[in-house]
Amino acid sequence: MVNKLARLTAEQRDSFVAYLDGELDEQKAQEIERLLAQNEVARHDVESLAATWELLDAMPTMEAPHDFASKTMATAKLEQTAPPLQEQAWFLQSKRLTLLLAGWTVVVVCAVGGFLLARSVPPSDNDVLINNYSLIRNLDEYQEVGSIDFLERLQRSVAWTKRNRPSANTEARP
Repeated sequence: MVNKLARLTAEQRDSFVAYLDGELDEQKAQEIERLLAQNEVARHDVESLAATWELLDAMPTMEAPHDFASKTMATAKLEQTAPPLQEQAWFLQSKRLTLLLAGWTVVVVCAVGGFLLARSVPPSDNDVLINNYSLIRNLDEYQEVGSIDFLERLQRSVAWTKRNRPSANTEARP
């Protein structure tokens, strides 16, 4: 004996609609009838479906507008078309990349401009002293020389020429 409250399978429940519509072959229809005779849950489900079909049949039928099919197809085609260019992923990513590149370009241009501007500013008094430090350090010695005439005579003198002439040993070295 079959359990009167046994659970129904999804396949059995799907067959109920086909049974009510008379779409099952004879063997399947007999299986459903046996199930209905033995199972209260199945009988209740089929009765509910039959009542639903009766209520649907009692409702007035409405006719679709003449352009219903064309509107439905147009809507389906719109859903299948590609999104606008501005909404496509590659476009959004390239837009972000362009903005990032433009931002970095502005940063680099500002850095180079700041560097060039800083170099064009006249040096301060301290910068001049630092650049001429070796001259300032030896200033006392330079002042003892007096004038450039003395240095020119010194360079022409025989003692200076002998002293600064390259020796034979230094010429042979590469």
